[in-house]
Amino acid sequence: MPDFIFLIGPGGAGKSTVGTRLALKLGYGAKDLDDEFCLRHMNIRTFISSQGYESYLEENAKLLDTLLKETYTSTVFILSSGFLATDIRADIVAANKKRVQQAGTSVLLMPSCDYQEALNIIVARQLKRGFGLQSEGEIKKFSQRFAPYMAQGDIQIFSTAEPDTIASLIAQRLAERKH
Repeated sequence: MPDFIFLIGPGGAGKSTVGTRLALKLGYGAKDLDDEFCLRHMNIRTFISSQGYESYLEENAKLLDTLLKETYTSTVFILSSGFLATDIRADIVAANKKRVQQAGTSVLLMPSCDYQEALNIIVARQLKRGFGLQSEGEIKKFSQRFAPYMAQGDIQIFSTAEPDTIASLIAQRLAERKH
């Protein structure tokens, strides 16, 4: 039976970068839910603009179900930032949490366990990404998602270290859980 690792956390936490490096270290595949959504549907921003965030949440949840059914090898899944923490459609979020808990090990990535420090780092990273994001919106989004994310993660990683260092730390923590 394949081993599934789910990287969770806010946008800007480093999930995509760390996830691909973790997969290489473990010899696993890597699937980024955002990339898969864009490949199978369309650009996420375009989808949300035309069909709404609620519809996006529904389709993204269905997509993870599909990916889990299609994946027969050990894989690191890089989840969307709002997949397990959003203030819309609590029913979908609850179902997503259950699905992740049943399917594998979740790893929370957060730059700090201190709210203000994490907020400052995440917002700065998000604004540098070139997506045209606004500071106020990113502060609001992070503020809504911080507490729900802090209550999650079979493994919690609080670090601003280099991605390879974080990936190595996760691999070590995963190995410790298996013993």
